[in-house]
Amino acid sequence: MTFTDRTVLITGGAQGIGLASARLFLQQGAKVAIWALHAESAALAQNILGSEVLAAVVDVGVSSAVAQGHREIEQRFGPIDVLVNNAGYTDTTPFLQETPEYWNRVIDTNLWGVIYTTRAVLPAMVERKSGTVVNVVSDAGRVGMAGEAVYAAAKGGIIALSKSLAQEMARHHIRINCVSPGPTRTRILQDNSHSADELIAKMIRRIPLKEIAEPEDIAQSILFLAGDQSRHITGQVLSVSGGLTMV
Repeated sequence: MTFTDRTVLITGGAQGIGLASARLFLQQGAKVAIWALHAESAALAQNILGSEVLAAVVDVGVSSAVAQGHREIEQRFGPIDVLVNNAGYTDTTPFLQETPEYWNRVIDTNLWGVIYTTRAVLPAMVERKSGTVVNVVSDAGRVGMAGEAVYAAAKGGIIALSKSLAQEMARHHIRINCVSPGPTRTRILQDNSHSADELIAKMIRRIPLKEIAEPEDIAQSILFLAGDQSRHITGQVLSVSGGLTMV
């Protein structure tokens, strides 16, 4: 697998799955740009990944910020060959205790962010008749999850969007797929639980492979769907959950 001289954009690329993916793409020769929500996260990721990476602060839920970030990538690296829509946000809270402000943030980040970023990147891919998009969704969007109703709705929306765009873009030789992580050892898992160790132990008991994923496990699947080895795969959702979800 090689991505030599290909330009890759990873949203939410400063930590967890996004950071692990950036490392792997770099190892395969890609020119990598990552977007983070906060300057501190972007700077930390820049230090970890090296100066050759373009690390920018972009709120994917704001269309003007996405447009500006996209222009900066093209000015430095040229057109984007691979888009990884990884940015996400959620809390684990009961639906009846949530506010419209929280719902808006969840939908802006998880759904509108994918729509804005994909819309920015696709025209140049269409012009070149080449490109891949990998959307990081969630098994919550496939089977539902208590405490994450609106997040699940947003991720389900991305799955539907991906399948629809895969049909539209196939004639332009552009492939669009989803990676759907199950429980993964990321900061969001720690932040969403006051007793993370107990939660993880409970998850492991339900997972047939008896372990939760590491970010690198998800990143490997992202690289597979982004690369030439999967050239005949489009419109699909790959669940990486240790067998927890089999649909």
